[in-house]
Amino acid sequence: MPQQIKDFEAFKSEYHKKEKEILILTSDDGGGAVKFNDSWSPSKYFLAYVDIAKNEMKNGEGRVCWLISEEENKKHGFEWPYNFKNGVIYRLSVRELIDKTVPKNMLPSYFNRFMVVSVLEENVHNDELLEVLAEYRKPVKIADDALGEFELNKDLSLFSGEIGWLGEKISVSLSIDKDNKGTWTRAINVLRKLFEQQKQMDAEFRAFAAKRLTVLANDWREEGDTEEISKKDFIGRISLSELNVTSGGSYEAYYDDGDMFAGHAITVLGSIKKGMKDATIVG
Repeated sequence: MPQQIKDFEAFKSEYHKKEKEILILTSDDGGGAVKFNDSWSPSKYFLAYVDIAKNEMKNGEGRVCWLISEEENKKHGFEWPYNFKNGVIYRLSVRELIDKTVPKNMLPSYFNRFMVVSVLEENVHNDELLEVLAEYRKPVKIADDALGEFELNKDLSLFSGEIGWLGEKISVSLSIDKDNKGTWTRAINVLRKLFEQQKQMDAEFRAFAAKRLTVLANDWREEGDTEEISKKDFIGRISLSELNVTSGGSYEAYYDDGDMFAGHAITVLGSIKKGMKDATIVG
């Protein structure tokens, strides 16, 4: 039996044999794809679905999945053959997942999934699902007197915005649980602690990055560059461009590399409780 057929049989075995019709409202997130043996399993995320036979709406994130070969992925991309659009209601024939047990540290939405059998209709009208879409697309913002305003990206579960940092504007993101407002407050508190000590924190970030990466910066020097980069030079050349924090107290500070690493960003990672733990180049 060819491997592709084996993969498809294994993929189908995770779902009930009986087919059903559902309406799904796709999210504005693009979806993704994971390796499934020698094939690929793409998916498209939805915000809610309607069980047509029961005339019952289930509000909550999930995904519809299918299987394509490595060759099909290379030729068409993982969105093929359905190419689901964002914020659209589809009528589908699907098979429902058999085991919906959610292991620890896994997203519940991963187990609210269906295998696509066929797309029966696109741009279906359904008032309940359109209400979900309207609510989903309403802007959600939080404001802080010192830090400013941040807007929620519901697909990524993070707030984003800008703050002033040593006289310059930098980008900021706060990773949170979008359904738990307590995490919003905790993330703001983490950012505020860094903001209130920005002069000290910036100096510490720079010094830590220089300690970890100056030798590497000299390794990256182009042939013909005779002047060695000192830690002092390193500290003076980098500049903070982005700061990411989490509600759990972790942070990532991204610095422009000052042309030492061919445009790769320098990141300093750590937490409020334990301090800095690593510095590396990314991108």
